[in-house]
Amino acid sequence: MTLDQLSNLIKDPKLFGILIVRPFGLLLQWLYSIVQNYGIAVILFALLVKLVCIPLTIKSKKSMLAMSAMNAELQQMQKKYANNRVKLNEEMQKLYEKHGVSPMSGCLPNLIPLPIMMGLYYAVQQPLQYIVGLSRETVIALAQMIGLDQLAGANYTVQILIAEKLNAFVDGSGHFSDAVTNCLQSGETIFPLDFHFFGLNLADTPSISHPSIIWIIPILSGLTAFLSSYIMQKMQGTQNSAAAGQMKMLNFMMPLMSLYFAFILPGAIGIYWIFNNVFTCVQEIILTKTLRGKQEAKQAAEAARIEAEKQAKREAHKAAQKQQSQNAKNKKGDK
Repeated sequence: MTLDQLSNLIKDPKLFGILIVRPFGLLLQWLYSIVQNYGIAVILFALLVKLVCIPLTIKSKKSMLAMSAMNAELQQMQKKYANNRVKLNEEMQKLYEKHGVSPMSGCLPNLIPLPIMMGLYYAVQQPLQYIVGLSRETVIALAQMIGLDQLAGANYTVQILIAEKLNAFVDGSGHFSDAVTNCLQSGETIFPLDFHFFGLNLADTPSISHPSIIWIIPILSGLTAFLSSYIMQKMQGTQNSAAAGQMKMLNFMMPLMSLYFAFILPGAIGIYWIFNNVFTCVQEIILTKTLRGKQEAKQAAEAARIEAEKQAKREAHKAAQKQQSQNAKNKKGDK
């Protein structure tokens, strides 16, 4: 690899890198400093993301349950206005407003993982800049110190390769040699990065053409994605035919997408996606049971209130009729 090739691969962070990727890198750095295990740090990262997104997920889940509860009314409308799409849309909008439901609010939490995965991808792909926090100039100096010939054939994962080769310069106490520290600029620090997790190198990208043990990551990614979609469909309950068709499509597409991305991205991204799916399954079961229980209790209380009002009206009507009958008898007696 030439210096020009290296310079083209290692660039200064842009706005996305500064605002999104670097904070993710700092979070990974903090988690790694605590657990001293790269894979566990990625898993904890996925868990923290889930916890931070819980308020939005709860709001979305409430909307989805409300939509499910309105399913019977929606089906009646679709039959009634089957030949009048304009009127159908108007009535559906009125129904949504009546129940305080937004049909799009349930989709947002499904879109959030994508930019997060993109930010995490850059943090994992360029660990020296985004996790360790080194400048572009320092990364290039470290590459030169290692020897550019050692980086032959490297591409956009060159920083991962540099980080791995730097571990050869760590002494028994876990500190880098002077050859490494002399490359640092003022105020910069560096620490060893071990990408291994249960015998898997999470810096590696699984290869479809070269079977190996790391294939377990794409396989689990696809399986957990299918499980996540399946549980979401089961927890959602009864749906109209259009929604059911969309869920079946997701059940087919999401596992394939997860499998594909896990084969073209570093193993750390696959680990994130696997545990994101696992946490989604657990979250879906807990939230659905909790919120559905509250929704059913609220519906029961509302039904009891309506029934009590009806009973009160019936009793008031009977009392009025009885009073009218008594008044009529009194008038006849007076005559």
